[in-house]
Amino acid sequence: MPRPAKILVVDDQQLVRDTLLSLLRQQPHWTVYEAENGKEALDRARQIKPDVVVMDIVMPEMSGIEATYEIRRQAPETKVILISSYYTSQEAAHLARLFGDGNFIEKSETGKRLIPTISRMLPLECQAE
Repeated sequence: MPRPAKILVVDDQQLVRDTLLSLLRQQPHWTVYEAENGKEALDRARQIKPDVVVMDIVMPEMSGIEATYEIRRQAPETKVILISSYYTSQEAAHLARLFGDGNFIEKSETGKRLIPTISRMLPLECQAE
């Protein structure tokens, strides 16, 4: 029996968070958490030690890039997927390579690509048979 995967969704827009949470909570073996900005993401990441963080790039208080940098520094085993609707896929992919795990998904593609991308990134003990 795999251990439940812990996924943290970080986005400053409530509607986007709700949509992503609804999508991800359809996975019975995933426990999904949320944060509304980079500062809150750091606090939540320290508390729950997520396997994967889905991080919006553009947010107030602390950007997704800053928060990703800190999460990677404090918990290098945590994987990060950057999401955005503001950057071109080339710009965001470059940022993802620099600060994340090289994973970027445009927000318009999350419905199609997010679950398979997270599934590939999970540690073996979290992967369903």
